[in-house]
Formats: sequence, C-alpha cells, structure tokens
Amino acid sequence: MKSIITEEMRYRKNAVKYAVKCGNYAQAARRYHTSRQQISRWVERYDGSWESLRAKSRRPLTHPNQHTAEELQLVRTKYQRYGHEGLAQVYVECLKQGYHRHYTTMCKIIRKQGWHKNTEEAVKRYPKSKWKPLEVSYPGEKVQIDIKYIPRECLKFDTRGIRYYQITAIDEYSRKRYCKIVDEKSVTHTAYFLLELEAGLGFKIDCIQTDNGKEFTNGDDPSAPKTIFESILALKGIKYLKTRPYSPWQNGKVERSHRMDTERFYQKREFRSVEELVKAHQRYYRRQNNVVTKTLGFKSPNQVVEEYQKVA
Repeated sequence: MKSIITEEMRYRKNAVKYAVKCGNYAQAARRYHTSRQQISRWVERYDGSWESLRAKSRRPLTHPNQHTAEELQLVRTKYQRYGHEGLAQVYVECLKQGYHRHYTTMCKIIRKQGWHKNTEEAVKRYPKSKWKPLEVSYPGEKVQIDIKYIPRECLKFDTRGIRYYQITAIDEYSRKRYCKIVDEKSVTHTAYFLLELEAGLGFKIDCIQTDNGKEFTNGDDPSAPKTIFESILALKGIKYLKTRPYSPWQNGKVERSHRMDTERFYQKREFRSVEELVKAHQRYYRRQNNVVTKTLGFKSPNQVVEEYQKVA
C-alpha cells in the first residue's frame, strides 16, 4: 500500500532543507514558527525518506502502573454490587479488599472500561447567583426541608386519583436525611413531619430552611396568619429561614437528594401497594444514611454524626 504524504511532512521537509542550507537552526525556527530544538530533532531524524519525517506516536511502550487483572476484576465486582449507591461507596468497598489506588484512578478505569453508563436526564440549569450558603459546623445547625411528587410510573396499583409525595429533611453538616411518604401535599402533613423530625434525625435542630410553598408558609404577608408548620417551629424555638422565590439552588442539598432518589429508587422499582412503597422507601433512605460520599471524606452521614457526638 502506498504511504500517504501529509502536509505536515512537507512542512517538516521544507524546514529541514532550509536549516541545512542556511546552517542556522534558530533562523529556520523563526521562519517556520517552531522551536530551535524541534528543527534540530527533525534534521537528526531526516534520512532522505518521507517516513523519517512522519509524526511518531508518543504512547509509552510499557505501563508499569496499569491495573492488574485481579484489580480490574475487584473493581468490576464491587461496581456491579454497589454502583447504584455511587462511586464513593464502590471505592470504600474496594479498599476493604486491599485495593490501594486513588479514588480518581478508580473512576477513570471504570469510565475507560465502559462500565459506567451516564443515564441521568439533562438537569435544568439556572443562572449563576452571587448567593453563598452559610457554613455549618455541627449537626442540626441548619436543616433543609422540601416535598417531592412521587412519579406515577412506579405505582402499579390503583391510586384512586390520590397523588403521593415524599417529604425530605436533610442536615447540611452531616447530609443525614429523614423522609416520609404522605398522600397529600398539605401543611398538616409537614407539621406532623416536623413533630417527629428531631427523633428521626437523632439530634437537636437549631434552624430549618424551606421554600415558599403553601405546605410550609403563607409567605411574607404580615396580615396572613401563621401556618401550623410555622407555629410548631416557634413553639420549639427553631429559627425559620425561607429561600428567595424561584431560587431552588438555595435549597440545593435537598433538591439534589430528590434527584438522586428519582434515579436510584423510583426509576428502578415498581410497587404493588402503598404498604410496599412505604416499607421499601424506609429501607432505601435508611441505607442511604450509611452510604459513604466523597463530599464527607468517604464517610457516611451516620458516621459523621457519631464522630461529632463522641467529640462533643
């Protein structure tokens, strides 16, 4: 097969001829917009044939740090078992079996092998905001609460027109969550949820933040009466914060956890009754409190809370 002579090869040959003719590599480099060292390398390689000027691969001949067959098998096995809980959980499970690579190295090999399929739907993007969340330093300092509609596609029983919702509270410091399934998006359900929240999380709460939904508040109108939800907060002495209207990123942690619930739970399960839905959901969110995340330094929310309580 006849070899192809590229424009790059012609360019290099002209540069070599000019350098040999004038005897000055620096002058040739200026004329052909490259470095003097590059001109020198081309001159040394050129033997009169076009092939000597062809671009060579820079790929290394050996890979002493590449994954062994045993390491690849370990990562694949753990990914198949724990991949739905996140790559951080996969990494921790690999470490327990003697894996010694870095977290980013494991993530790269998973993507390179084609095991990780990004099936997430396009996430709605919002304009950038100068708003910055306040730093928290202990569990319960600030808890975000929101309510999510449960998709009908996973409900394989006669709902009789009832729409089911998930109320979620997430602690900003530990990312520990407490959730509950309800059959109505109302202030009554959020108020009952609030009454059992501290017992569900396992620590005292100083501040709660929600959006401006009617299931939480009547808004900033001073003439409007307080909702049951707001009254319970005042009775418990818990500070109440509301996000700016149409700014879901200010409640970003609970919003992101809802997106995770859709991808990891609701899109992968089907439920034949309300009881089955409630039991499966309780098992799921309690398990999530024991799943490690990179954000928490490869610790689970429960581990973070336990470590803080031991020190305190």
